[in-house]
Amino acid sequence: MGSRLMRGMMAGFVATFVVSMILVLRLAAGIMPWYDPIEIMNLAMQDAFDTPDSRELAWGIHFAVGTLIWGFLYGLLTPYLPGRTHLRRGLAFGLISWLVVMVTVFPLAGSGLFGLGFGAIAPLSMLLAHVVFGLVIGAVYGRTRGVV
Repeated sequence: MGSRLMRGMMAGFVATFVVSMILVLRLAAGIMPWYDPIEIMNLAMQDAFDTPDSRELAWGIHFAVGTLIWGFLYGLLTPYLPGRTHLRRGLAFGLISWLVVMVTVFPLAGSGLFGLGFGAIAPLSMLLAHVVFGLVIGAVYGRTRGVV
């Protein structure tokens, strides 16, 4: 099981990196510049913990969650996820993780159920990000086993 968890965390890091690069490129292109999840996390930390402005800390938390939490969980749960291929299992995991974030993280951050406090774009863009995350984590995990 240990190697499964390590492969999951490695795949989680790669998937987080891919989603992060898409976010950076989207912001650099000026597409929806008002919706920056890293800046939202940064501002939430400032409000909740009275911390100074620290986008670096927000990026670190983003990568820690994607790698250590979601990657670990993928490695743990992959045998039980629906689908015969790792891509399908990854997609299922991405959809499940999106739902978890929508009903826990967003409400706890004060933006309401499904993040609708940010408007309809929040749940839709997060869905797209989690689908990409899930497909990448599944593909990378599958490659580490020699099967995709």
